[in-house]
Amino acid sequence: MRLNLCTLLFVISLCGSPSLLMGQENIDSLITRADQANAHFEYQNSSELYYQAFQLDTLNTSLLSSAAKAAFMAGDTRAAKAYYLELEEKNDTHPTMLNHLASLFEQEDNRPKALKYYTKLTKLYPTNGLYFRKCGNIYLKEGEKGDAFKHLAKAHKLNPKDALSTKALANMLIQNQQMKEADTLLWKGLKYDPENIGLLLLKATNNYKQKMYDSTTVVLEMVNGPIDLSNYHSKMLGYAYMQIDSFDKAIWFLQKSLVNENNPEAAHYYLATAYEKKDEPENAKFHFEQAINAGISGNLGNYHRNLARIYNDENDLKNAIFHYKEAYEYSEDAVLLFYLARASDIYYKDKKIAIRYYDKYIKSEHKNQEYKAYSFDRKRYLKEQN
Repeated sequence: MRLNLCTLLFVISLCGSPSLLMGQENIDSLITRADQANAHFEYQNSSELYYQAFQLDTLNTSLLSSAAKAAFMAGDTRAAKAYYLELEEKNDTHPTMLNHLASLFEQEDNRPKALKYYTKLTKLYPTNGLYFRKCGNIYLKEGEKGDAFKHLAKAHKLNPKDALSTKALANMLIQNQQMKEADTLLWKGLKYDPENIGLLLLKATNNYKQKMYDSTTVVLEMVNGPIDLSNYHSKMLGYAYMQIDSFDKAIWFLQKSLVNENNPEAAHYYLATAYEKKDEPENAKFHFEQAINAGISGNLGNYHRNLARIYNDENDLKNAIFHYKEAYEYSEDAVLLFYLARASDIYYKDKKIAIRYYDKYIKSEHKNQEYKAYSFDRKRYLKEQN
């Protein structure tokens, strides 16, 4: 009996207590199962197993890191964030932790927290433009344009081949009316990656804002085909074609921009103008009417004015008078009183209506002396006839 007890104590002294042996065996088993689950992309399962193993050995932070990473891969953002925040208390410079926490907070639109971790990464990796770009984009969303520009410029300097930083920086330059600087940046980006759709679309936008309509059409036609142009860019291309008197192409792209368009007002106006240039008044009237029906901007008076002109040219004075009145209601442009007076003079037998409009026009501050003289003479004549 004494010999057996001594032997047992000797074994324990060499190998540890039975409970410790069982604990280690359990940890090893959990890690093996977690590794197997991870190898089969069963990230949710492996995350839970790694964390169970960590709870048995809280000094082994690699298990906590593995649990957090697997939760991140599984899309379990709640667990990933909790595990990484726990890991941060033990190692606040862990690179994967910083990357994933920054990404997690960015995904949930917690910009201050995302910025905190991306800023830490810029200090840990000062030659990596990615983290400066990330900071720049967050500052931009926060409306901090100075900090945004500084970080995006740094990102571009560190990696001129990064199309995303090039695009973001060029977009800021365009918004700041620095078109030439944006051009230089975009040409460099396109020289390296000439088929980059994002850069090409931004180049087209920059050309368009500079009224370089020929080059706008060239760039957008390069993009049209590899992708289906959005309504916005179809409208841009249609308007650019209008400016270079290519009305058939303008109409095609403007019609295309109307598909599932929530705000069709501008497209209808451009279409009306294009059809009028092609001497197709019925189509022009239709689209001016559609622009009025869709109108939410301050241009409704202009649409009525154009319709009134077309109806007046067609000698449809009833409709011309209606739209001149509507145009005047929106704009109070005094010349419309002259047009109303002249149309009413012809259309109405009762000349008092025309006299009233001539009189209002004469009293207005409109500077056209020819119109004023005509109105004065015509008003006097009509009064004499009555």
